[in-house]
Amino acid sequence: MFRSESFFRQFPIFTDLTEEELNRLRQISVERDLRKGETIFRQNEKRHSVYFIRTGLVKVYKIDLEGHEQIVNVLHSDEMFPHVGFFDETPYPATAIALTDVRIVGVPIEEFEWLLMEKPGMAIKVMRVIGKKLLELQERLQTIQSQDVFRRIVMMLVRFAKELGVKKSTGEIYLQLPITNSELASMIGVSRETVNRVFNRLKKEEIITYNRKEIHILDYEQLKTYWIH
Repeated sequence: MFRSESFFRQFPIFTDLTEEELNRLRQISVERDLRKGETIFRQNEKRHSVYFIRTGLVKVYKIDLEGHEQIVNVLHSDEMFPHVGFFDETPYPATAIALTDVRIVGVPIEEFEWLLMEKPGMAIKVMRVIGKKLLELQERLQTIQSQDVFRRIVMMLVRFAKELGVKKSTGEIYLQLPITNSELASMIGVSRETVNRVFNRLKKEEIITYNRKEIHILDYEQLKTYWIH
């Protein structure tokens, strides 16, 4: 049984649940702690749970026919995953691993689907979440196809800054980049060397400073203009 009384309340999809229904949700939920690198589920495994992230980062990726890893997303605290496959027997569409030490809460898929059937309002909210994620993926694919490599990389930095960055009193944004340059390159379809060149250009222009583990965004507004224009 998952004992936190406030965690699920912060998810908009659960706002219409009564206390009795939330108690039932907690009773069937299981909290897990995973170390960095541990697998949550694998691509093509039978789906058994839907997950909610309490702390940490989760990497979701697919393996293509040639055995190459393609990162689909990096998820952070207060996100639900996976976002597809409700009310059918399809397996997990991708592999999910702990990118950092993580704490997740799993809800059995059958029970979650029962809640969706019992609560049409909740089902609508879940569909909105799914729609938003699909739109984000579509926009990312469109960016990859239509933008030059410089803007692709800037776009990912802006996204990570918004979702994972910590703003300091100086106005700088501290970003502990959760993936390597090679993995970032995989997400947007460029080479690691290209990522390095763009980072070096941004450093030379005093937009960022960086090392292997972290990035300091010195001028976030200027960084955004590179993406927009």
